[in-house]
Amino acid sequence: MRTRITSKIFPSLLPRVTIMAACIALSCGLGFASEDVSLDFHEKNGSYDIQGVFFVQADRSVVWEVLTDYHHIPKFVGNLKKSHINDDLGPYHFLLEQEFEGGFLFFTKRVRVLLDVHETWQKTIRFKDVEKKDFQFYQGSWEVISSGPERLEIAYRLKSKQNFDAPFAGDYMKGGVKDLLDAVRREILRRQTLADKEKSSSTSLAQKTTTNRNDGPSR
Repeated sequence: MRTRITSKIFPSLLPRVTIMAACIALSCGLGFASEDVSLDFHEKNGSYDIQGVFFVQADRSVVWEVLTDYHHIPKFVGNLKKSHINDDLGPYHFLLEQEFEGGFLFFTKRVRVLLDVHETWQKTIRFKDVEKKDFQFYQGSWEVISSGPERLEIAYRLKSKQNFDAPFAGDYMKGGVKDLLDAVRREILRRQTLADKEKSSSTSLAQKTTTNRNDGPSR
């Protein structure tokens, strides 16, 4: 469970910690997905339909913590330069401002989206750009799906069309999403490792305390 942060850092009437609502539109390179990430990319008349998926052995709470770590996403997703909750619109409903920067060779571009985000706790995150400054439309989702004992499927969907001309724009979009999914997957595994170590330490301490009590002097 996440603890609510004051001053509208997180917009929920229930506990929350910080996601990612959204995504990456541009990449600092073309990017490469690992074998653990699959991507289905379609481009038509400048519009993009992208679906990505990966699987992890992780607690649902850890996955959700990473996906909703909005303010800290730039620390583990390199081309995200800004991520900030702008307004609390209700339980699990808020506006999220994000800026991305990407480039290839001598071309660089920074874009901005103002996302209307709806969350279903530990299940789905749906987002849509309402400002339409750099995109004619930009909308998608994250979904956390059970896929066996202690195994989760993380599914990502993005549909978009930009308002700007950029060489190799399709490659930027494809590479950016690949980099995003890889970065999110790595962060989930990193935090799960830390959580497992903490659980192990707590269990060892509890066992040691119990042993000491049992071995204590009798009266």
